[in-house]
Amino acid sequence: MRKAVFLVLLFPVFFTQAQIVLQLDSMLKVAYEKKYRFSEDLMCVPFYCDPFYETFYKKGDTNGLCGKYVFVNRKFELKIRPGFSLPCNFEPRFGEGLCAVNIDNSIAFIDTLGKLQFSTNLLACSPQRNKILPFKNGKAKVYKGGNTLKHYYEIYYIDIKGKRIPEKVMVHVVPKKLKSDPVIAAVTPPKPAVINPATVAQPIFQLPDLPIAFARSIYPIDSINAKRFLSENKHQDNRMLLYFDCGTYQLENMDIRDTFYCGKFVFTDSSFRVKIAGGFKLPCGFQPEFSEGLCAVAIDNLIDYIDTLGRVVVQTGLKACGPNSNKASTFRNGIATLYVADSLVKGLYTTLAINTRGERVRLLEFDGLDLAEKKLDMFRNLSADEAVNCFVGKGKTNGIWFLVEKSGKVRKKLELKP
Repeated sequence: MRKAVFLVLLFPVFFTQAQIVLQLDSMLKVAYEKKYRFSEDLMCVPFYCDPFYETFYKKGDTNGLCGKYVFVNRKFELKIRPGFSLPCNFEPRFGEGLCAVNIDNSIAFIDTLGKLQFSTNLLACSPQRNKILPFKNGKAKVYKGGNTLKHYYEIYYIDIKGKRIPEKVMVHVVPKKLKSDPVIAAVTPPKPAVINPATVAQPIFQLPDLPIAFARSIYPIDSINAKRFLSENKHQDNRMLLYFDCGTYQLENMDIRDTFYCGKFVFTDSSFRVKIAGGFKLPCGFQPEFSEGLCAVAIDNLIDYIDTLGRVVVQTGLKACGPNSNKASTFRNGIATLYVADSLVKGLYTTLAINTRGERVRLLEFDGLDLAEKKLDMFRNLSADEAVNCFVGKGKTNGIWFLVEKSGKVRKKLELKP
């Protein structure tokens, strides 16, 4: 009996001695806390084995720890050992006893003891840049990246068991009181009419410019995220593709009428004012991007080029989505390239070029095609005046260099400098 009591009394001593403490100097501790930050009194940090503190560890204490990521408490006591990696696009943070980490390149949730609770089907490191925020009020916000659009995420919530929470269909926003604010009925974007490529159609859907005081047709975004978004996304011709995500910040700072855009892709200007909305979708094989005033989008599952007002200018007749996705490039010097997918061999394309009127040109019948202005030093019979709005290219069969107009017409044969 005495022996049992003795062992019981000694157990807390042995347990305390078995507790491994990450030994760091005071300045490094402050730096760790500032960089990695605590969440629910736990912090994910690399276990740094300082050679000056080796004497503080018992033999074997640091085996398998040095340089690996672990979780420590506020006393820097080791609480969760290695067995996970960091996700590539967010930092592990605990929320309501759960934390998302990287296990075998899958985003998985562990508890405060390091035990795996559930795994998601999202890759922890991939071009899609998936990320999950910590749990709050029983749910975690998931940003599932897309394959074609770099900065587009499908956003939804999961519960503490990892199951997707059904989304509410209706969005209710308390309308802000605006002076002289007219009541505007909901607008349904009309379908674009079938047109001749040489003709310009009416805008697919575009709201008239309104005073900023109305706060209508503007995507709400704070200054920090706006600056980051503008730096990361292309917005040529003052148009950029944006997914109108109605998160908490947006719903709190938007006009009730702007909920019309929720969950849709729109084109905005650099001030985040909606310029083109509705009537188009994303093609499956590429991301829409403006260049020279035109942009290829999907309309009725066909690839069409629209202008900065949303009007259909060129109809390619190519399917936007299918077993093998067709592609269309941006315009450059009045020429765009269409990539027609082979119906039998995946990844095989036939290429052809079109001008801004949708007419086929012969430019792709030449190798080494480039702007003539960039190649003036190559040829002895090419002047700067002749090079304006022209290309140079080498014949596929004869290897002879030619000066080629944007229409595809050969202007003259070129002579290389010796």
